[in-house]
Formats: sequence, C-alpha cells, structure tokens
Amino acid sequence: MNPDLSSSFPDRLVTLSDGRSGLRGGIHIEVRDPAPSPGGNSSNPCLDFVSSDETLDRYNEIIVAGGWKLANYQRNPVFQNAHQYGDIIFTLGKALTTEVLTVAGRKVLFQRIEFACDVNPMARIAYGLYKGKFLNAVSVGFVPLRWENGTEQTAYRRKFVEQELLELSAVAIPANPNALALGLKAGAIEKSDLRELGDLIRLALAPEQLVAPKLPREGGSEHRRSALSQQLITIAQELRQILKHT
Repeated sequence: MNPDLSSSFPDRLVTLSDGRSGLRGGIHIEVRDPAPSPGGNSSNPCLDFVSSDETLDRYNEIIVAGGWKLANYQRNPVFQNAHQYGDIIFTLGKALTTEVLTVAGRKVLFQRIEFACDVNPMARIAYGLYKGKFLNAVSVGFVPLRWENGTEQTAYRRKFVEQELLELSAVAIPANPNALALGLKAGAIEKSDLRELGDLIRLALAPEQLVAPKLPREGGSEHRRSALSQQLITIAQELRQILKHT
C-alpha cells in the first residue's frame, strides 16, 4: 500500500523529531535489569525494555515486530521524555541496543536504555519510576510504510507490517503527579532528585518566564518556545506541590 498519512490517519498525524509526519503509539513493556555486560564502564544505570509489539493496542492495531526499520533511529538513539525535543532537559538517556529479537517464540522490539542519571535529575526520576514499576509503558514515534486494514473476520482494525522507528519516549514523566508521589513515598526516587529537577527548570527559564506565558494565537517558533516554557512551568508547579505535601 502506498501510504497517504493525511487521509488515512487524520486524527493521529503528528510531527516527529526529524520534522516528518508520522504516528505515535503506546507500547506495553516488560522492564528488567540487564545481565552484566563485560567491559562496561559507564556509571549510569541501564534497564532492558522488551516490548509486546504484536499485541492489540488501544487503537485496535498491531505493529508487526519484524517490520521495524531501525537504521535512522540508530544514528541518534536518544530516549526522550514524552516526545519533547525543545530542550535538552527532556533527554533522559540513549538506547545502547535496539533490535528485533525472538523471545519465547515471539518477535519483540528489544531495547537496552542507559539513563543519563549523572547529568540529568529527570533521568534519575525516570529510572526510579521504571525500576520501581510505577511506570510500565513507553511511546514510539514511527512512520508507517505499509499496513493492512482489518476486516470483519480479523480481531484488529489495522496491522502495520512495515514501519520506520524515529523516536522512543518515556511517558508520564513527570506529567503524572500520582506516579511521582507514589514513587517518592515508596523510596524509588529521592526528594533531592525532585529539588534538583526544580532547580534545573528554573535555570532553563528566563526570570520573566517564571510566570506562565500567554501563548500566541499563531504557530511558529514563538508559539513553540512559549509552549515549551508552559510545559516546564507546569512541571515545576507539580514538583512544588509534591514536595509541599510530603
């Protein structure tokens, strides 16, 4: 099938990290500590993510694991927070490994993610929440290349058989204050991490931006900068409330 994304996915079309139009989809994942790697010298922690790609997702769609095209992603395999690209604060780490494997008779998209805990407090928070099982999903950004529409006889509405991976993101960090609060209460993350993240956000914002900006009506770079500032301010407000009540 020759894909026409604008007509086939009018309600799901988004701009991905390289400026192309594509889709984003949540993936249920299995998270585990990686096996010891001989010769590894990084002090940053890693987690293995095994995605269950070929199960039905919330859109009643299936992504065939063997259809992933990974070359572009592997040139810049960053792990972002919630598909945010406008500030380096949102870079949580990188994928050391991204490949399609057969695990227990099923094909999955396997990734080993190194979290940038030594330089980014948001990455430390993300690592703690995943390791503590407070987060159990990632979101892929991809360009569909070939797909099949389902019929009355199929369980799926659509099956993607070939797709290009452009990005991988953690989701709900820290857009879900409940996950943060529970992770803090359980000891998966530290208060000091939340304070350091708040300090980092204040450094990233100009003093006049500490009051939520009014978003311009028109699109363009000014609108994107204002939207990014608003997102950072929202995160800072949530962190303040969590620290206030713990």
